[in-house]
Amino acid sequence: MILLAEQLAGRMRALIAIESEIADATHRQEEQHVVRELEEKRSTQIRSFTRDELLVIKTVMNVGRCERGYRYYANSENTDYYEIIHLPIELNEHELMQKYSYYLVHKTERELADSMEFYTAVSEQLKEGMAILKI
Repeated sequence: MILLAEQLAGRMRALIAIESEIADATHRQEEQHVVRELEEKRSTQIRSFTRDELLVIKTVMNVGRCERGYRYYANSENTDYYEIIHLPIELNEHELMQKYSYYLVHKTERELADSMEFYTAVSEQLKEGMAILKI
């Protein structure tokens, strides 16, 4: 699974780039049709992946969401106090991919694509997951 993730690295980066373009266009308050075209481009790219590729990409996203290597701690008595607790990531790349794909293997291609298409933080989680997995 990690080998396929490494092969898909370029396509995952392209997906991240499209989301950056959408965010930039929205921030610049471009016309609605420009943003819509970019969103359609993103949707087309997501729908072009096979089920196995979607499974791997969604797994990388899950790794990025859950295995960041740090947690925030907020003190309830002092609302301005936040502490970052660094946690070691003890599993290797293969174990992480296995752990976070456990329930995803039961999803269909459409379910995987829909969950990515309608989720707005794909880039953030992909970047984190790719960094953790050293892709």
